Amino acid sequence: MEYRICPFCKEKIYSNALVCRFCKRDLPVRQNSREDSGVTLNWIPAVAATAFIVSGAAFLTHAFIKERRNWLER
Repeated sequence: MEYRICPFCKEKIYSNALVCRFCKRDLPVRQNSREDSGVTLNWIPAVAATAFIVSGAAFLTHAFIKERRNWLER
């Protein structure tokens, strides 16, 4: 179990506590550690969209070149 320090009485409390068990004060809401560190996952949809577009362009280019070869061989 992780612990943190109460900002009011400086006692050691559980990290998920909503009320300090020593001073009985409401604790401020803690944000997730990911949000604290500035780590975001907004790049995942961008990478997925880019991969989709690039693979589509590669497929269309391959199909075009294949058709062009067939046309030139006639």
